Amino acid sequence: MLLSAENVSKTFGSLRAVAGANLAIDEGEIIGLIGPNGAGKSTFFNCLAGDTLPTTGRIVFDGRDVTRASPEEHAELGVGRTFQVPATFEDLTVLDNVMVGAFLRHPHRGAAREHALQVLDLVGLGDRQNLRARSLGTPGRKRLEIARVLATGPRLMLLDEALAGLTPVELQQAIALVKKIHQTGVTLVIVEHIMEVIMTLAARVIVFNQGHVIAQGKPADVVRQEAVIEAYLGRGHRNWRKKD
Repeated sequence: MLLSAENVSKTFGSLRAVAGANLAIDEGEIIGLIGPNGAGKSTFFNCLAGDTLPTTGRIVFDGRDVTRASPEEHAELGVGRTFQVPATFEDLTVLDNVMVGAFLRHPHRGAAREHALQVLDLVGLGDRQNLRARSLGTPGRKRLEIARVLATGPRLMLLDEALAGLTPVELQQAIALVKKIHQTGVTLVIVEHIMEVIMTLAARVIVFNQGHVIAQGKPADVVRQEAVIEAYLGRGHRNWRKKD
């Protein structure tokens, strides 16, 4: 097991955002986290990433308790995350942005640059390496965010709506990129509202509603559960099928 979350809860004053959530992730999996807005999935996701401290519960990564570890410690251990709004360094070049991540494993500039160039080729930004980050559109900025995280050498990558806001063509290209990343051996946890993404990529889905995990399992099974239909999908989604 690569990561486990045991009875994780998070409260903000009187609001219980996450209530006793459990999750076990094996190396090589792609896990989807879904649920309506305010369901608690993003808070739980932030707990996994080290950006939010759980009120109760325990998170273990590769045998080490990381419940109270900082985001920097998570990165050093091999946990990387993206953000809903790409957090790029606007005035730096695309290459320099990725080198920021590469320096975590490659402290010498030459080695960091070489690694960053390899990552840029992987995500399809090799020909834009000298552009300023602010010049990229939404698809490019999302790819740049993914590239900078990849450059840190993660074993587990947490994608926070990394495929939102794309056109249908861009979405298919982004799905192909996520598959390519997975093929390199990276384990993935994806928070996403686009069901096509979840049905196409995720081997297992965890559904949140009102802070509780209400279902988990294979996507094709989960989307047929009455509790999931009522809480999130709506009755028009009864006939979802997982795509090949």
